[in-house]
Amino acid sequence: MKVKTLLRISVGFNILLIGIFITLTFIYRDKILQRFVAMKGNPAIIMYGNSITAQGKWVELLGRTDVMNNGLPGQTTYHFRQLIKTHVINLHPKICFIKGGINDITVGVSSERIQENYKAILEAIQKNHIIPVVTLTTYERNDPYSKKEVDKLNGFLIGYCTEKDITYIDLNPFISDSTGLKAEFAVDKTHLNSNAYKIWAREIRKVLDQKGI
Repeated sequence: MKVKTLLRISVGFNILLIGIFITLTFIYRDKILQRFVAMKGNPAIIMYGNSITAQGKWVELLGRTDVMNNGLPGQTTYHFRQLIKTHVINLHPKICFIKGGINDITVGVSSERIQENYKAILEAIQKNHIIPVVTLTTYERNDPYSKKEVDKLNGFLIGYCTEKDITYIDLNPFISDSTGLKAEFAVDKTHLNSNAYKIWAREIRKVLDQKGI
């Protein structure tokens, strides 16, 4: 009886471990795939930005394993500028999707400084023969001041991208209204939920198709 009991306990414990392993693999599947991307060599696509970019499961969303998520949670465009060489340029991707600015606005960085940082980032990307694509800064929920600053930044980005022939993506018409980010696309005041990421991925796929990547 003791042997049978121990055998049942052992089998049950192994089943539990397998269940935990499968669950964790599913939860962290995108991070596991990112390791695979890194092992393969240089990615074709780099996602570069703050926590909004970092929280995207881009391998799964785009359905391809040549995309690397180099989002930097909590960082501003100053940090993007400082880390552009190691996080983008040295990896030699074909294309880099960049999105930022909301953290700058939150901590009170001047619009002039944000614009200067963005120019330097985009110039560095183009200089190294990488295609830059700007995702315009998304609104926050119910914050009139933030919305006004986002509009100012996006106005600059649209003008600059048009002048330099840089493609940009504007998610705000899809996920926001006159008050800012819609509740059905938000997990909090600033960050996006899975429905918003699906829209973002759809717009990225359109750009990749247009550019043959």
